[in-house]
Amino acid sequence: MQEILNVQFRIHIYLPKVTLITYADFCQRLENALKVYQQCFDPKMAWYFFKNTVKVKPEELVYNSDGLTEFGLKKLSLAHKKIDKDGDTQISFIDGEHKSSGQVITYDADKSFKDSFVQSKIKFFFTKPNDSQILKQITSFVTELAKVFTDSYIEIDLMQTFSKVNALFVKRIGVSLIAYIPSPLQASDYPEAHQVIPIYKDDKQVGTVIVSLDHFPSIENTEDVKTMNRIDLRLHEADLLPIRSDL
Repeated sequence: MQEILNVQFRIHIYLPKVTLITYADFCQRLENALKVYQQCFDPKMAWYFFKNTVKVKPEELVYNSDGLTEFGLKKLSLAHKKIDKDGDTQISFIDGEHKSSGQVITYDADKSFKDSFVQSKIKFFFTKPNDSQILKQITSFVTELAKVFTDSYIEIDLMQTFSKVNALFVKRIGVSLIAYIPSPLQASDYPEAHQVIPIYKDDKQVGTVIVSLDHFPSIENTEDVKTMNRIDLRLHEADLLPIRSDL
């Protein structure tokens, strides 16, 4: 099995459906996600408007340690207006490191004209070195996101080592390496999991972060696949793995 030096992550936050998402909420959700990234990886992280190229323009700074810029707020305002105008919107930001594949965050929103609900998700895409320290940081990142987005589902897609297309339930939320389930679960019910981390709000457990393994999973490792499948099967039996398109 060829060793992978860097791991690519896609982390999806599936935000709850709402009948109306205000501009203030639109901005606050994104700012909350960016704050958590800074907290867990780089307090000086700067993000720029992203469109077609990883090269950034200094005047298109969207977010830094001081928060959202005036330019960023204008771009978010335009993106928010598209929800009612076009029924959907997408806006992306990239870091300023000028690497071949930068860190990217995207905010998607779709309005269903059938039932008038707005579906939203925030997606992170980034590449990190394959080591134990990064695994701890990723676990901390998802846990801190869960503390902010307590009513959302969060999952990871590890495209190179265990893509979500290899999951037991392809169309549903899956644990893979780490997932957040907005439901209070007990560690004793998931003995296969490496960690089961309770998430509290107002001193009440409202959700659970499940870490399946103490290492990055591989599709070539039979035991890894068995462990993840057992956890997904238990969650599915408890009706806790919704279909992504329904969120």
